[in-house]
Amino acid sequence: MSKIPIFGIVQGRLIQPPSGQLQWFPQEEWEKEFELASQFGFNYIELIAERKHNSENPIWEINGIGKIKDLIENSNLVLHSFCNDYIIDHCLIKYAGVMDQTLNLILKGKLLGLEKLVFPLLEKSEMTSNNYKEYKSALTEVGDAAQENDILLCLETILNGEQLLEVMEDLDHSNIYCVFDTGNRIAFDHDIYSDIVLLGDYIKHVHIKDKNENDKNVLLGTGKVNFHKIFQSFSEIGYDGPYTFETIRGKDPLETAKYNLLFTKFLISDSSRN
Repeated sequence: MSKIPIFGIVQGRLIQPPSGQLQWFPQEEWEKEFELASQFGFNYIELIAERKHNSENPIWEINGIGKIKDLIENSNLVLHSFCNDYIIDHCLIKYAGVMDQTLNLILKGKLLGLEKLVFPLLEKSEMTSNNYKEYKSALTEVGDAAQENDILLCLETILNGEQLLEVMEDLDHSNIYCVFDTGNRIAFDHDIYSDIVLLGDYIKHVHIKDKNENDKNVLLGTGKVNFHKIFQSFSEIGYDGPYTFETIRGKDPLETAKYNLLFTKFLISDSSRN
């Protein structure tokens, strides 16, 4: 019998941002999101370190870390993953300060007891098959530091399945795996269903979202991603890890989140029966 997966949601997705931003730390309202996540059936919130450093984000201070732990305990959630969005706007291999920020974040993750660091090698830190060798030593350093702190490093890239498999095999690091983002990967016209099977056990974390023909984030099930095939592919490789919703908020973030969770649970269950 397959293990029941756990479900998380990216920090800020249960609250409507005043600016309409997609990836957004909920500022003065960040504490209430933990209770909302628990209330609507999520197991964890994927914490974020923002693209622009925010000293008000509680992840950076001891008192804030203590407050997060208290909220987790009171809400019956777990501490599972965090994401370093800072590297999206600040190139990992060009500026020494970015590595320092990353290593500092890993230490904060250790204090929180987090299990996985999501590492989006996108935009300013975009890793391709052409520049991968320039990133190899930096990724090894981050992978080593994460391993010393009992945190799994999960890379998110634009590489297709074959390219990413080559990177994983070349890195040959026992603590470096990959994130599979359904929306981002289909936006690059990858064969995402066969990519799941190809990458297999290298997939340790999944981001769930949907995109339309214009690569715009849309409600789950209304875009290009065939989620039934997605979950059939995950079932084929025996994936029983977490699913994190990196979805749009819709008109009502809470109603949208409720729909997303029901939609996903049904398709996972249905796919496992085929």
